[in-house]
Amino acid sequence: MNRSLVLTSLLAVTFLLASSVALVPYFSSNVVSAQQDKDQGQDQGQGQVKHVTLIASETQVQVAPDNALHPGGITYNAYTFNGTIPGPVISIDQGDTLNITLKNEGKTIHSLDFHAGYGPGKALSGSVKPGDSKTWSLKGEFSGVFIYHCGADGLNGIWEHISNGMYGGIVVHPANEEKAKEFYVVFSELYNNADKGPFVGTNGATGSFDIGKFISKNPDLVMTNGMAHKYVPAVGEVNKLELNKNAELFKVKPGELTRWYVINAGPNDGVSFHFISGMITVKDGTNQANNGLGTQDRNDETWWIPPAAGSVIESTFPDPGVYVGVDHAMADVVKGGAFAVVAMENSTATDYPTGTCVAPAGSESVVCEEAAAAGGAGTEQTSSASEDGANDNGNDGDGQTEVTQNATMLNTSASSGNATGNATMMTGNMTGNMTGNMGGNSTMGN
Repeated sequence: MNRSLVLTSLLAVTFLLASSVALVPYFSSNVVSAQQDKDQGQDQGQGQVKHVTLIASETQVQVAPDNALHPGGITYNAYTFNGTIPGPVISIDQGDTLNITLKNEGKTIHSLDFHAGYGPGKALSGSVKPGDSKTWSLKGEFSGVFIYHCGADGLNGIWEHISNGMYGGIVVHPANEEKAKEFYVVFSELYNNADKGPFVGTNGATGSFDIGKFISKNPDLVMTNGMAHKYVPAVGEVNKLELNKNAELFKVKPGELTRWYVINAGPNDGVSFHFISGMITVKDGTNQANNGLGTQDRNDETWWIPPAAGSVIESTFPDPGVYVGVDHAMADVVKGGAFAVVAMENSTATDYPTGTCVAPAGSESVVCEEAAAAGGAGTEQTSSASEDGANDNGNDGDGQTEVTQNATMLNTSASSGNATGNATMMTGNMTGNMTGNMGGNSTMGN
């Protein structure tokens, strides 16, 4: 036999064997022992050991409110972690060990991929069949915000599982982190076979994943934390368009430092993140000098977040009034990718929209106490925060500000710094910047 042919064959076999070995951890059902990692973490004296439980299931969720763009609203047959899109935000400190349990209460195979995990045995759960559960560990080695998502059955169907809502975020707080008011926001796309086109409702139908729209990259909705226009009551100064009469609003004090953990779950398109009337500073990666977050971009206008990525964005809103976070791709704004931020003097430390607060650095809990008090987290930690404190946080948002949660109008006064909700449109900075893009033809569907 030709010598070179033999050598080529041997090299090919060696490559295939090496490739197979490299892929085994992803598709293997074996997981790293949580107890082993826990013991190692304690031996090294690095951080706390915390635990989170994520429950995979299939459920119907509302993904668009009833408005002129989507008459009757839109519901969807979603795949979820802990019953919501997105899954809960998990918070640990750099150096902590996180034990993760995935329970599959659904009807199909699910799994987890934590982008904060370093190494296949730390990042990946392996496939979990209906009725089963698995536990494994990762260590918070690198600070920042990272996506976690379903990996389906060893990648088989991952595109559908992510599209259906199986994603969330994990925050790894760095050492020497500056105190700020922190928020969790996830952008994502929805491909719905019951949505027949822009400005058409589903007429009571509940949709499911549309592979054709997915492949052609034609999402029906761009969602913020699981719903289109979830945090936008209305737009339009001359041509008024109500978008969500039940919108909750992000509230901050003028001049206070805010930190936004912004995740783009995709699954296909990037997010051109921008604050209308604001500036952003991006802190991603690790600054080795002080073991904190590295500053990538300071006082800039727009930051690109690719699919399956997260960015830590800091911003200070200088004056009372309305600011708007958007995916500045205008088609995505029309499809739902925006949220309103109100700077007001009487904002408090605990007035968060439901599910958007993040457990701060140094917290013993992996979830924000207001989420734990609401009973929707499905999470655990090695040391629980006091029950009284959790209940206090869960109730603090009621009646503490002059923003009515069910407002359909937002008027802002630069002189008083107060925001009141009582009518039919959103004025101020939001309309000044968005009316030209959305409001000009906002009478459609009316």
